[in-house]
Amino acid sequence: MKKYYYSAVAFYLMALITYLGYQYTQQRSELITHIDQRLIQCANVTDQLLPSSLHTAATKAGSITSAEDLKNRLALSRFSQSVNVKYVYSFVLDDEKIYFTSSSATPEELKTGEDISYYFDEYEDASPILYKAFQSGQMQFDETKDQWGHFRSVFLPHISPSGRVYITAADIEISNIDAQLNALLTRSLWEAFFYILILIPFFIAYRMHNKTIQKELTRQVNERTADLQERSKAISRLLDNANQGFLTFSTSLTVENEYSQKCVEIFGGRIAGENIAALLYPEDIQKQEFFEETLRAIFEEEDEIKIDAIISLLQHEFIIQHKAIDVVYKQIETQRFMMILTDVTDKKNLEKNIERERNTLKMIVSVISGSDDFFELLEDYRHFLENRGELVDFNQTPLENLTEIYRAIHTFKGLFAQKDFIITPKGLHKVESRLSLWLQEGSVSNDTIQSMMNKIDFESWLEKDIEVLRNTLGDDFMEKKSTIVIDDLTFERLQNKITEMIEAQPEECHELIELLEVLQMLKYKLVSDFFSSLPKYVEQIGARLEKSLYPMEIHDETSLMIGDTFRGFAKSLIHVIRNSVDHGIESAEERVEKGKAEQGKILLSITHTEETIIIEIADDGRGIDREKLKQKALSGGFRTPSELEDDEAVIGLLFEDYLSTKEEVNDLSGRGVGLASVRSEVLKLGGTCRVVSEPGEGSRFIFFIPKQSVLKEV
Repeated sequence: MKKYYYSAVAFYLMALITYLGYQYTQQRSELITHIDQRLIQCANVTDQLLPSSLHTAATKAGSITSAEDLKNRLALSRFSQSVNVKYVYSFVLDDEKIYFTSSSATPEELKTGEDISYYFDEYEDASPILYKAFQSGQMQFDETKDQWGHFRSVFLPHISPSGRVYITAADIEISNIDAQLNALLTRSLWEAFFYILILIPFFIAYRMHNKTIQKELTRQVNERTADLQERSKAISRLLDNANQGFLTFSTSLTVENEYSQKCVEIFGGRIAGENIAALLYPEDIQKQEFFEETLRAIFEEEDEIKIDAIISLLQHEFIIQHKAIDVVYKQIETQRFMMILTDVTDKKNLEKNIERERNTLKMIVSVISGSDDFFELLEDYRHFLENRGELVDFNQTPLENLTEIYRAIHTFKGLFAQKDFIITPKGLHKVESRLSLWLQEGSVSNDTIQSMMNKIDFESWLEKDIEVLRNTLGDDFMEKKSTIVIDDLTFERLQNKITEMIEAQPEECHELIELLEVLQMLKYKLVSDFFSSLPKYVEQIGARLEKSLYPMEIHDETSLMIGDTFRGFAKSLIHVIRNSVDHGIESAEERVEKGKAEQGKILLSITHTEETIIIEIADDGRGIDREKLKQKALSGGFRTPSELEDDEAVIGLLFEDYLSTKEEVNDLSGRGVGLASVRSEVLKLGGTCRVVSEPGEGSRFIFFIPKQSVLKEV
């Protein structure tokens, strides 16, 4: 038994090492995440510490004085020292080169004046990731080496009110991170040493306790063996009242006289004196012999662990007298066995029904979620069947024809199985098996192959599967030929059915949970899909207003799947599009006079950050007439002069209810409610919006939608 104890100890040590490795990995990941979060916070605070005038569109070398630069540097230096990061700083991109607009310095650098980055110093060690941050407008992490050291850095892009992109950043030294990781590793090693120490006394105590238990068990077995025969008749009467079959046998392998009445029902008669192997395998001599040899090996073995291993080799499920029987083997004495037989026919039938229902649901969901592939597969398969009379080319050898047909059948079997069809793959598998046998024999003729292909009812298999789909999806689903759309009632019925099956079999529900997720994904679609009708609308409204336009472009840099809560906002953007065409885009003549292309451009772009979806609609039209907008607001009593002193307040008038710059109302615009409804939909989603416009250059409407309000829950 010593080797089992040592195996247990070895297993313990392996588990301990695995656990500690996992703990170290988790703590390391949490440390890096914590450091990254701290870097992000430092970069955000850096943006708040620097004056907004530092990053205007006109910012260039000499825009600020040395005193102002020193003031900014001292503020950033105090901050970086207080939060224990090496540097915080900011950049702008000018003529494909990156320049510092401000940077902190270490106390030594401030004292000596060396290695300090002054205002508009060029950063010559810029990495591709830093350029990527400028180009994408998305936060980036990097590990770089430059003249100041080896750092982990975060680059956080911002857009100034004037529309200029700038970046605030924060650095922490890699040596600082390595020191913290080494501390974690040391802690993990000390934990391992501690757990190994506490194993030793437990191991000793277990050995002593185990010996005591073995002695006590031996005594109890000896006592119980003495009166076992006296109690056997009483046990037999008790077993008759149970709804299970109980029988015993010894080394002779014949059933003893005491067995329960249920055994008579299971085997169809009295079984005393019958060979147990013959009862279980009445028509299979080979299995009888294997069963007897296995039992004899158990009787000859003394090691309990080996006995359990051999018992596991015995068959536990049988079909006896057309009934499904589950068998449990119990060694009640050294040379004596008990078998417990349970009729599980009803359970098996229920499992088959559940399995059939599960397969049906899988096929339905698979077809709905990939309807294009489904209809393409049907078309290819039916074309194959329509031309199966020509599959056998009598100018080729039977082997060549068999090989081509075998490949086609094998391919279709795989494709239908991939779509979770129930009947068709099974039928094709039988055909494939027949073809495989002929390929091995090599003696079949072309006439035989053609005759078989003409006789097989391929269509009936497919029709049975289609009928299952038709019962759920409706009689007309085959007529749609492309996308299968299910109504809310059918969707809810399928969802409830899958949920019921998950609750009925929680221990086997993994596949059903995945199926439910696929079904629920049908209620979600790509962000760009919500705007698929806008290009056509731009074309129509442009023609109506006699505006010359390029086809509208939609650029989606995301692959986000979102739900119907986004629909209201997506529909409201038609007002922004309408305003861009009606108010923004000039006539062809006016554009040519201004030196612009005759056709106007409208672009919708979709990007995202970690927490936000960004929708931007841009045009290259005349821009927003701020003065006209302001005068309309004042004359209409919407605002007072003091309320419209800054540009942001004037731009905000675009979203004011009933405020319009058009002199006449028509069926397209002029009532001043379009953009107000857009703002209402944005607020419903917890989002914000921003407008950037340059006279004569065009306008950009930028909407920031929180992902949590529309994104599919994972």
